[in-house]
Order: sequence, then structure tokens, then C-alpha cells
Amino acid sequence: MLYKLIIKILGVIPYKGLFYIGKVLALLLHTLPNKHKKISKANLELVFPHKTSLQINSILRDSLFHSIMNMLEAGLVWGNQVYKKKPGFINVKNFSKIETALSSNKGVLLFTPHIGNIEIIINFLGQHTDCTIPYTQPKNKDLDKIITNSRNKSGVKMVDINVSGIKEMLSALKNKKLVAVASDQVPKKGAGIISKFFNSEIYSMSLLPKLQQRTGCVAHLMYCERKENGKGFVIHFDSKIDLSSNIQDGVDKMNNEFEKCIMKLPGQYSWEYKKFKRTKLDSIYK
Repeated sequence: MLYKLIIKILGVIPYKGLFYIGKVLALLLHTLPNKHKKISKANLELVFPHKTSLQINSILRDSLFHSIMNMLEAGLVWGNQVYKKKPGFINVKNFSKIETALSSNKGVLLFTPHIGNIEIIINFLGQHTDCTIPYTQPKNKDLDKIITNSRNKSGVKMVDINVSGIKEMLSALKNKKLVAVASDQVPKKGAGIISKFFNSEIYSMSLLPKLQQRTGCVAHLMYCERKENGKGFVIHFDSKIDLSSNIQDGVDKMNNEFEKCIMKLPGQYSWEYKKFKRTKLDSIYK
């Protein structure tokens, strides 16, 4: 009930109002000691060793703001989703590339880093495609129900990240449908390999090249950009990329695409995850 109430309240606040609330909360989060700030700063200092402390702090402030916005936008993306009817709030670039791939009788594998708000992408794909996405259930059952109901209403099919879920993703791709994966987070042990991310070792998901190898699908990177001053979002779809030559090269290519994408909007990336855990660099978080 509490989550429903919070989402309902957030859903009635004008979006520009949420934007300014986010600015205030980000200032507090940047000022006070907290784990999000600590982890984000550790990641940024490792990834950008040649940037000054002022430059690091600038990206850190922006990242904390965008992470807060992801929470404040819960009413927007999991509520009544009236933003879909607002002209100009969502702009989409190069979706024709995905439509062309689907019309060529091939499955399509989309992958994204956590930039902007990925729920905006999920809602869009649910409206316009037959889309399957892997999903890790939150511990709170009430929140899980809200997310599940919202995504089902949007038209996406969710599967667990397990053997059964992978079989369903393979089936979707073999049947010329679309699978979308936020593949930049650290996977469970045994579900990834060591790769490079901004010249440092990182344990990365190996699922994408395996899916492409097994199905011959087309792979594209996509990402969501939050516009300035509460004006909405832009969803970007990039050109196709081959991840299937072998698993190591595929994962390396995936991370390279993430790097290029993040460098376009470094402050909008979610740096608060322990990106380098399960490697010898895990000590940066202590």
C-alpha cells in the first residue's frame, strides 16, 4: 500500500516540479555522506584518472541527480503513463533501423546501459514491438507487483534470469521477435567473464554474444537521454553490431559500445553500482 501511495503522489506532481525537487535532493545527497556518493565517486575516479577533482565532482553531482530522478519518475513510468500522450515529451531517433531489422525476418537483440530512465525505453518497446525482457524481482513483493503490472500493461513480456528465462529469450529471437536487455550490470558468478571497461577489469554479462551466436539475430545498442529542464526524453537506437564472433570478443565489443555511449552523457549514467566487484578492484569500495 505504501508504494502505491508514493507512486500515486509522484504521479500527480507536474514533471517540471519533480525536476526541481530532484535538484534539491541531489544537492543534499552530494553534500551529506552516503553510500551512493561514495560508490559513484570511487567508480568515477577509477574510470577517469586524468580528470581533475572538480571535473569528477561535476559528473558526480549530475549522476546523483539523474539517479534521484529515476526514483521520482516512478509515478510517471509505473503509474498512469499519461506522458505518452504529451506531444514532444518523448522523441525517438533511428527506430527505423529496428523496424528494418524486424521486417527482414530476423530476431532483434537490443542492449542498453543504465542511462536516463530505462523504463521509458521499456514502455516504448511494449507499445511498438513484441518485446521480451529479463527481469530480476525486487525483494519487496508489493513493489514487484507494481512493476510487473505496469510492464505487462505496457505490452512487454518479462522472464526470469534463469535457464527457463534464457530458453524463452532464445525462442523469441528464433521466432523473429525482439529481446531487450540492460546488460551493463555485474552478473551472478558463472554468468559472465572478465572484460575491459574504461581500461579496467570488469566482470561482464556474457549472455548477449551467446544469444546472437545461437539465433543469428541482429544486435543494436539503445539508450535513453533525459532532456534538460524537465522537457522529457530522447530514445536513441544505434546501428547494428556483431557480437557473435566469439564470447570474449563479443563481451569486449559490448563494453566498448557502452563506453562510447556513456562518454556522450557521462553525468546521466548510473555510477552508484559496484561496477568493479568480483574483480581485484573490489577494494575501491572499502
